[in-house]
Amino acid sequence: MDIDKWKNDLPFLKDVWKRIDDFDKAVEKDENYNQRLVICDLIIRRSRGDAEKHNDVCMKLMRNLGHHSKDKKFLSHKPERCNNLNNWIYYSMKKHIIPENIITGCFDDYNAFMRGIVTDPRCSYYSYDTDYIEPIKIIKLRNFQDNINIIESTMKNKTEPNYSLCQKYICECVNIYKSMFKAHCSHVIPTNNIKLKKTCDVLKAFNGSYSAFLYNKVGLRDNIPSLDSEESAPFQTCTVEEEKTRRLHASMPGAAQEPGTRTAVGSEPGSTPIVAEQSDNSMPFNTTSVVSAMAGIPPFLALIYKFTPVGTMIRRKNKQSINTFNHLDDEIEKELFYRRLENGSINSSPATYNVGYEPI
Repeated sequence: MDIDKWKNDLPFLKDVWKRIDDFDKAVEKDENYNQRLVICDLIIRRSRGDAEKHNDVCMKLMRNLGHHSKDKKFLSHKPERCNNLNNWIYYSMKKHIIPENIITGCFDDYNAFMRGIVTDPRCSYYSYDTDYIEPIKIIKLRNFQDNINIIESTMKNKTEPNYSLCQKYICECVNIYKSMFKAHCSHVIPTNNIKLKKTCDVLKAFNGSYSAFLYNKVGLRDNIPSLDSEESAPFQTCTVEEEKTRRLHASMPGAAQEPGTRTAVGSEPGSTPIVAEQSDNSMPFNTTSVVSAMAGIPPFLALIYKFTPVGTMIRRKNKQSINTFNHLDDEIEKELFYRRLENGSINSSPATYNVGYEPI
């Protein structure tokens, strides 16, 4: 994925690129750095990951979730931010080949913390590869919806410098919608096919937003394509762009696989490919619509992990998660508490903390 090229191709989404940059900033060594480091080390070890390769994304995700921070901003995160964060996660997983268990481990820690302070989690993890057919295309459509107000304002002014670029962006997403609807959602959807249902729900939402905010607006209808599968007069701009894309993909090696993706080296035949890189011609995902030194860690944090339902949260997953994260709460407590003993920094008369579950 060439983010710099996308910035040039889609300048009208400049706020998106800023958010991507913010999510991907290096983690500063603040007073919570060592705390996050200990937890990420445990998560990566239990996931049998590679600390050298995976720690950076884990640390960034823990910071972006915000629950191990001095401020309380994580308590007021909005749904749009969660969508943005999940898109950044997907991008990072594909770029750095991050095992999903590391991501779910971070969210397990976040969920346990939130329940420990008797607060509903503000964000959940979206497993795009598990929940959706053609996940990269789904991300493109959802991000189009997230930025539909920007797209609308850009298309209202033909003198806008980014007008033509925005029109091409619309064509790309409309063509994705049409091809996916025809392939997956033009027939009766079995009620037991959850993955197909979720995919078609996204297409349905895209259709509703596109019609309401763009196609049915006076002054826009004649400048953008219809979502109807059959048009008496196909929208010329989209037809030209679609033909260019088709020819480009046909000329590429491995054109039989999904445009914009390539299979990782060593993948076995029939296995799900790991998307390591996207073609520069594919539209980018959009993120608009995602320890203090050891001696300074308070006993309260250890008690949080001891007396909150972290074990329940971690073990409520599937059997794989049970094997991977069982006893993570106990290990976190040992890492945080006993290192303080080794450093000789524990107070001889520690304060008593009540975390809201039972008197101590």
